[in-house]
Amino acid sequence: MCSQKAESVETEAGLKLAGVEVEESKPWQRTLTVSLPAEEWSKARAAALQEMRKTVQLPGFRKGKAPKDMIEKQYGQQIELEGLERLLPMAWRQALIESKVMPLNDPEFSDIDFGEETGTLTFKGTVEVRPAVAISGYKGLKVTWFKEEEPEDGIERTLESVAESRAEYIKVDRPSAVGDRVGLDFRQVEPTGEVILGTEVTGHSIEVGSPQVLPEFSDGVLGMSTGDSRQFPVTYPEDFDQEALAGETRHFLVTAGEIEEKKLPAIDDEFASQIGEFDSLDALKEKIGLNIKADIDQRNAQRLEAALVQGLLSVNEFEAPPSMISNYTEQLIKDQEERNGTPLPAEERKKAWEGLRPGAEMAIKRWFLQDAVAGQEGMSVSDEEFAAHLQQLADSEGVELEAVQKSVERAQAEARIREDLLHRKVFDYLKAEAKIKEEAVPRTEGG
Repeated sequence: MCSQKAESVETEAGLKLAGVEVEESKPWQRTLTVSLPAEEWSKARAAALQEMRKTVQLPGFRKGKAPKDMIEKQYGQQIELEGLERLLPMAWRQALIESKVMPLNDPEFSDIDFGEETGTLTFKGTVEVRPAVAISGYKGLKVTWFKEEEPEDGIERTLESVAESRAEYIKVDRPSAVGDRVGLDFRQVEPTGEVILGTEVTGHSIEVGSPQVLPEFSDGVLGMSTGDSRQFPVTYPEDFDQEALAGETRHFLVTAGEIEEKKLPAIDDEFASQIGEFDSLDALKEKIGLNIKADIDQRNAQRLEAALVQGLLSVNEFEAPPSMISNYTEQLIKDQEERNGTPLPAEERKKAWEGLRPGAEMAIKRWFLQDAVAGQEGMSVSDEEFAAHLQQLADSEGVELEAVQKSVERAQAEARIREDLLHRKVFDYLKAEAKIKEEAVPRTEGG
């Protein structure tokens, strides 16, 4: 903990501070003790009284004509509050100028002393600031990361998935089999068969044997014909996403409706031509392979960067400002709500906050790491590098450079792009300086 004093000057508005003392309670927090001559408080209070006098009407007096002492007697507490609302923000802005403190959030005022005995009004304001972060140990840092390899059956699995999405369903008159789509009406019942009111579901459909359907439910529907009814129990897994059902057993009375057999398209040249502008299945496979490689390369880059960040944080402990973490978490939730087109319910929002906050904290710390290394190593993105990047974008999209430049300008994206480029430069440097050990992703992660 340390403190410093700042010399006082008079503001353009005539407000003069008696002094400002800065206390560093935490690396990311500053508390300013601001002092003003008591006369400044007297002036602010008098101005608040004068404004109130214009609007207050007391019995026996016209509006604006009531005696000041009567107004003070009746509205003294409100006058003090409005006087503070006038004085504190002006004094705070001046204190920030004098102390050169650059806050990340609005101040929390406390310890207001009106100076009745000292003749000096004082108050404290606490804010968060960007901490000074110095990073060491990145030269020769030992890091182990897990590399994902391209799956041997990746292209085939992708083709099967695309074929599934283009499947046709044909109505059949037979008992349901694995892979069939079955229309269902069902409700919950007691083990004795007594119906539980309010649990009826109609017009639902499932694919028998699908991974998205509980196995016991699929088994219960398997072999049913249209019009059949069947009662069976379903025990939900312990890790079921709805906590109220996890590990619980429910009994269902199910009536089968229409049964449809799934017909997959043949995976051939014609299939490829329907997917896009591919003249053969081999051309489609080549494109899929390139996409799989690009996805895996991107994930591997993220894995390696995450390993470097974790390694650096293990030898460079620091706290990120809570307001930065909260603001970023809130932005992530708002982005999610915008994608969904609707606000999250309160309980879901709370869970989303709890789930996203650790990642938000890591992202903020990652930014501080990147910024510190860039500063320590004198890294920046030159205008030439920025222009070359825009030219690469134009070439890859097959458009003129001017179109990309206008797009960046409209989106006000230059600062973000420059930060991304600096990010790449920093991590390229860290990768070159670290001692990196590569291992294969465990099968449970790599798939």
